[in-house]
Amino acid sequence: MAFMIAAYLIIWLAAFAFIFSMVQRQRNIQREIAALRELVQGREERR
Repeated sequence: MAFMIAAYLIIWLAAFAFIFSMVQRQRNIQREIAALRELVQGREERR
């Protein structure tokens, strides 16, 4: 029984770690998109 509880705990921890890493990646991508938008707007204003 203890092994089953440990296995479920490991699975849940892995799932939370995966979700956390995906959220971090999403934030980084959003920052990059914002930076690219500013870059594009700056180039369009110079024309």
